[in-house]
Amino acid sequence: MGTSPLVLAALLGSVFGVTSHLGYFIHGEHHMQSGRILLSFLFGPILIFIGILRLDSSSSAAIAAKLTTITSVSYFTALSLSILTYRIFFHPLRNFPGPFSAKLSKFTHVLRVAKDSDNFRRANELHKKYGEIVRVGPNELSIIVPEAVPAIGGSGSKCTKSAWYDVVGIPHKSLHLCRDRVAHDKRRKVWDRGFSAKALRDYEGRVTSYAGDLIKQLTTSAGKPFNASLWFNFYSFDVMGDLAFGRSFDMLKNGEQHHALKTLQEAMAPLGILSPLPWIFPMVHHIPGARDGIKGFIDFCDEQIDKRREVRPQFPLMIYAHRLIWSIQKEPEVPDIMSWLIDAEKSSNDPIHKDPDWLHGDARLVVVAGSDTTASTLTYICYYLARSPEIVASIRNELKPIYQAESPTESKDIQDAKYLNGVINEALRLHPPVPSGLLRQTPPGGITIGSTFIPGDVTISAPTWTMGRLESCYQNAEEFIPERWGDRPELIHDKAGFAPFSAGPYSCIGKQLALMELRVVIARIITQFDVSFAPGEDGTNLMTKTRDVFTLDMAPLMMVFTKRP
Repeated sequence: MGTSPLVLAALLGSVFGVTSHLGYFIHGEHHMQSGRILLSFLFGPILIFIGILRLDSSSSAAIAAKLTTITSVSYFTALSLSILTYRIFFHPLRNFPGPFSAKLSKFTHVLRVAKDSDNFRRANELHKKYGEIVRVGPNELSIIVPEAVPAIGGSGSKCTKSAWYDVVGIPHKSLHLCRDRVAHDKRRKVWDRGFSAKALRDYEGRVTSYAGDLIKQLTTSAGKPFNASLWFNFYSFDVMGDLAFGRSFDMLKNGEQHHALKTLQEAMAPLGILSPLPWIFPMVHHIPGARDGIKGFIDFCDEQIDKRREVRPQFPLMIYAHRLIWSIQKEPEVPDIMSWLIDAEKSSNDPIHKDPDWLHGDARLVVVAGSDTTASTLTYICYYLARSPEIVASIRNELKPIYQAESPTESKDIQDAKYLNGVINEALRLHPPVPSGLLRQTPPGGITIGSTFIPGDVTISAPTWTMGRLESCYQNAEEFIPERWGDRPELIHDKAGFAPFSAGPYSCIGKQLALMELRVVIARIITQFDVSFAPGEDGTNLMTKTRDVFTLDMAPLMMVFTKRP
């Protein structure tokens, strides 16, 4: 008796399902092929249907459709069961604690954070329940032991950037998104020139100028409710716009958000929700209109860079119109960050530096990476200043001799202000700019963190928001105590996990610039204004409604800045 065609179809579908999982899907990375894989799943049954009709001309369309359905259902059922069985019983992470749903997929995580986009709070909840090392996805661990930070991102770390970096910027390139260590190091050397000690001194005039514009707005609104998180955002983006494009976004002057940054904010919103599923991004990229949200920001940045590079249309009839519409900017007298990147493109023969995609991508990186992080830290610092008049008094006492000097060199003279720096560090500890931490991938041979071996090719992170609140590292960890960074070092038990700007080869290259911006603004506010909450404001919305979109999308914080006599 021959085997029934229906049974044979089910058997073949099942075999192919298991084989495709064990022979393909569990080997290597496939996130960049997710679009093709989806198409193969969609069109595969059609090809099977056509194949049956061609191989057996006696089969009717109804029989072919039935065989196709059985084959396809069997394939996807077997594939799914094979994936789930492997992840539950055979995966290298099978013995790590965590929610059962995380063993199967990260879809439940996405559903959990879809409403509030609060990845860092979700991670904190999981660590409270499951301990220091938690399996938060089929192939992902979250780790909150201090040794994890240098092991994951320190100078001697063998970890690399995870698959997430391949997909969030599709199809663009930048220093931040680069996973190739050789290419990253080449590009990093160019960036290093733009953040040297001399370069930072050149930027100081821009920083203090925009700080002055911010103070003018505070003076104009003195005694009235003032949305601090919004205006700090204006300040930080105006600074970075100037350093990236040789011109600011004029938000401090106009009092409203620039149109390009509105589109950026809208486009960033899904990032915090969908980040746990990086393979979704290549699919979304191919959907018509899916990237229209961020297109306004990209087009604006590209236009500014083309002006700086003096790129003109190649069609003769367009040249005259181009000259009328585009006023080509000359290089600024004092170099900005983009000056160094453009110089590398012009003077280097390395294909990496010649590739305009790198220049355009890095321009966007200058703006985004250098803005949200500064604005969020300024906002949280003002929150704590309003709550703690004694902290305000301590900063004033420290800064009084500096600002009473005949000719203070502001940035230089306050850079070693111990208490002011303690306030900044404490804000960064409790409210790091990237609260969920950075995703890294372990080397093929795995790594050991503390006494725990972490298998190879696993995505890992050390959520900085939770790390900063560990009682094992900080005494009274939930309290804002700037003295722990100065006169009371005993309040810090282990600061190996304190790395708000990351560490090692992938550390934030703009750290010193960000600290300069923070010091100058806080010093000027403290010496010129009294700080308090606006009527009806207590900071609750800031603490509960701020969203994690990789960096922080700050909730409003209404303050009153009263001019001091």
